[in-house]
Amino acid sequence: MKAADRMKIICFSRKTAGPGKGSMKGGILLLSLIMVLLFASCGTSPANKEALLPERTDRSKETRIAHLETGTVGSAERQEMGEPEVSEHQETGTSLPFSEKASDAEENLTDQENQADEKTGTSETSPDTEDITGAEKRSREEDASDTEELLSSEEPLITEETPPVSETAVPVADLRDPETVIDTTTTLYTYEKMEGDLHYLEAVFPEILRLYSAGATEDGRELYYVIFGNPEAERQIYICAGTHAREYMTPQLVMRQLAFYCTEYETGSYNGVSFKDIFTNTCFYVEPMVNPDGIAISQFGEAGLRRADLKENLRRIFESELAAGTAETADYARYLVRWKANALGVDINRNYSPGWETVQDRSAPSSTFYKGTAPGSEKETQAQMTVVNSMSNPLMAISYHSYGDLIYWQYGQPEPLWTDNQMLAQHISDMTGQYLAGYSNEAGFSNWCVTEKHLRSVTVETGTVPAPLPLDQFPELWREHQYIWPMLALTY
Repeated sequence: MKAADRMKIICFSRKTAGPGKGSMKGGILLLSLIMVLLFASCGTSPANKEALLPERTDRSKETRIAHLETGTVGSAERQEMGEPEVSEHQETGTSLPFSEKASDAEENLTDQENQADEKTGTSETSPDTEDITGAEKRSREEDASDTEELLSSEEPLITEETPPVSETAVPVADLRDPETVIDTTTTLYTYEKMEGDLHYLEAVFPEILRLYSAGATEDGRELYYVIFGNPEAERQIYICAGTHAREYMTPQLVMRQLAFYCTEYETGSYNGVSFKDIFTNTCFYVEPMVNPDGIAISQFGEAGLRRADLKENLRRIFESELAAGTAETADYARYLVRWKANALGVDINRNYSPGWETVQDRSAPSSTFYKGTAPGSEKETQAQMTVVNSMSNPLMAISYHSYGDLIYWQYGQPEPLWTDNQMLAQHISDMTGQYLAGYSNEAGFSNWCVTEKHLRSVTVETGTVPAPLPLDQFPELWREHQYIWPMLALTY
């Protein structure tokens, strides 16, 4: 009922109400009728019903709080809220401390509901309000039940229709502890986790960490790199990981190093020298995941890719290798888990110019060993070269791989680089216990650094079992490699 109509009734009642008991009774009845009409109009209009509910998407309050607790809220605000990244590999993987803030969020949402009730003049005793609350309660219970069922499902939720989405694309500094920002409770450290962690670290430590992209992959993932420390420093060191798809514990390790040095920048030290002094004098260029498309394939199979044509190409490569007898296994799922190449079937570590012509392992796209159509043909290769070429005074380049627990340092380089490279490998070995290996393959990244850029460069092979490395390998890797960066900076 409109306000003008209500006013007309009130005015009419004043005109018609006269003296006498009958008039009084009639007036009381009329006033009662007016009050019922006024109350009903406040309680039943669509606008007032909407005001009773908190502002929301198509998800219930409990569902949104569930996403806060799992660390997925704000995670890809590019995506529809409510597709949690869950797989059989990840059931123990979420360790982000969101529970306290989730509780706060629940209280805030309750406050919003109470404020909405106060604004509309409704009360818990109103029959109309009880109906709305009951319907809302049933809806929320159904949504919460659906969410609980999804989160507790033993089957992976990531399918071709629901690829993984970023968990922390919008960093909130007061929700996460920088010391535990990198999830090491699961081996499944994804591109999406790394992307969120990079944005978070940049937001919390803007004075010492700057995030850039050197391009994008065939499947549309950014090829991120970080400049850590003093960008004006005259000395730079390059670190990379994740060149081969199935070796995705190496990005996890390098990201853990980065987060550790950020967190301990003001208070940490190595051999009596503060981290602040070390990273003021030496700047680190870090590319934590060289091959994100390939890693997505190894972690999620076809579902890890976004483009349908790339998914179809994977199966064609598999069938071709089966026919040629070069496939490691006839099990397609296992074949993809063991994937090393990028999304086009090119081995990035055989796509560099030094010795490229001599590489004859595969003549067509493959899960491993195919060198590509030309040196530097791949976007991932081009990105690495771009980053290294942008450095004004690079001292060395370290490339993390798995496995073997060894260090490759021989690339046919002449003196004095032969001895310099050997000494670099020895310094790392003294800290990690890894042994020095002989000659590595041709056309690799370290070959290019040594041969064309005349840089010290070694390939550090982590892990003692075939990749993908199991979770129990990480603690030892962290113990061995925790202080590699400051050691290198002080040694050279």
